[in-house]
Amino acid sequence: MALSSIRRALSPVADDRASPMTILPISDNAPFSSPPSPTGSVSSAAGRRHARFSRHSNSTYASFTSLRLPVVLRRLFKPPTLDFETAIWEICYLFIAPKKVYRQIYYHVQTKNTWARDDPSFALLLSGFLMLSAVAWGIAYSPGFFPIIRLMFNIVLVDFLLVGSIIATVGWFLAGRFLRQRTSRGVMSMSQQDNKLEWAYCFDVHCNSFLMIWFCLYVLQFVTLPLIIRDNWFSLLLGNSLYLGAFSYYVVISYLGYSALPFLEHTEMILLPILVFVVLFLASLFGFNISRHAVKFYFG
Repeated sequence: MALSSIRRALSPVADDRASPMTILPISDNAPFSSPPSPTGSVSSAAGRRHARFSRHSNSTYASFTSLRLPVVLRRLFKPPTLDFETAIWEICYLFIAPKKVYRQIYYHVQTKNTWARDDPSFALLLSGFLMLSAVAWGIAYSPGFFPIIRLMFNIVLVDFLLVGSIIATVGWFLAGRFLRQRTSRGVMSMSQQDNKLEWAYCFDVHCNSFLMIWFCLYVLQFVTLPLIIRDNWFSLLLGNSLYLGAFSYYVVISYLGYSALPFLEHTEMILLPILVFVVLFLASLFGFNISRHAVKFYFG
């Protein structure tokens, strides 16, 4: 009996006009919102971490892809992006005014943040010229499908690409090590993009320089070979002069390429091999026909 009386005293009066009892403040203007769930906070934090990880992974993948496949190689698989018109212009001016070709590198460094070409059109054209020359030499002196293929392999992949890569590597190392400008604080910073000697640029210099070797030794020598392999002193002089001119012009174009970089100094030292070539040329006039030995090396 007492328990029932206490229960009725504590229970609210059932009246429609009475408001319900609550211990939380209720505002008519602002709706009540429940506190965030601990599991929801964990889920949102995990989502943010996942988004950051995805962005980091995407940027890392893009950087890795760019590192694995540079722009100049990616454009090989996109023929519409190749600029053969500019490459032909560069080939023409390397014969008549090679300095104009190297003036274009300032466009690359200012607009594309690189000294080297980002277009392989020049190397592709030069490789095509070498392949045509190999076919002509093969038909004339070593007819047959497989001998011509082997000759193309030796001229394009060995003489042009492999030897050129070695020369570019040596030039990149020596120029970066000994020809960089020095200030009061020592060697200029290698981390700055405009002061960075790129290996790809050194290979571009090799491609430009190899153009005259192609013209002198693969074109002019092919046309004049019946004359220059004769056993007389005039043929010896003419044939060896072709080699002297080709290699000397290679050095001159290389010198122009490295001297065009504003952060290199004393680039005239690159011209020193010409003195060696002249000495060897004079020594060869005593009976060493370079053309005859070159034909024997390639065709047996």
